[in-house]
Amino acid sequence: GSENILCVLSTTSCFAPRVPDDVEQIAKLCAENGEIAHVINNAYGLQCSKICHKINMACRNGQVDAVVQSTDKNLLVPVGGAIIAGPNKRFIEEEISRTYSGRASMSPILDVFITLIHLGKNGLTELRERRIRLITYFQTALEKIAIKYGERLLDTGQKNTISF
Repeated sequence: GSENILCVLSTTSCFAPRVPDDVEQIAKLCAENGEIAHVINNAYGLQCSKICHKINMACRNGQVDAVVQSTDKNLLVPVGGAIIAGPNKRFIEEEISRTYSGRASMSPILDVFITLIHLGKNGLTELRERRIRLITYFQTALEKIAIKYGERLLDTGQKNTISF
């Protein structure tokens, strides 16, 4: 039964081309049970407005306890940091903080802080808008190279605009 399930881990984006999990439906299922935590792996997702919208809908219409995203994949900083956020304050403060030993380096936090101060809201918005403008060009160019070498891009029906 549900007492044997630690949590449901759904994934919106990762390096392998795949269709994102239906995080809103998973959130609804978790809310029905109420005892099973729902953690979303959103590694690359901050850079995609569609994925951010899906997560917002999951939080609004179901149960999401935490969302984990990589700072290097989303915020132009070196590898080593992550952002853990979510609407369930108790889960973040009690469950996650309780298990964190607190001995990590300050460098990833400082890198994100400096980058966000440099970019500002307008710069961050421009990066996302630029990505939207260039995605079709990039996909077309990548497909030409793949065909040249006898490879192909996986068709995810435009549900994944992060990896191909």
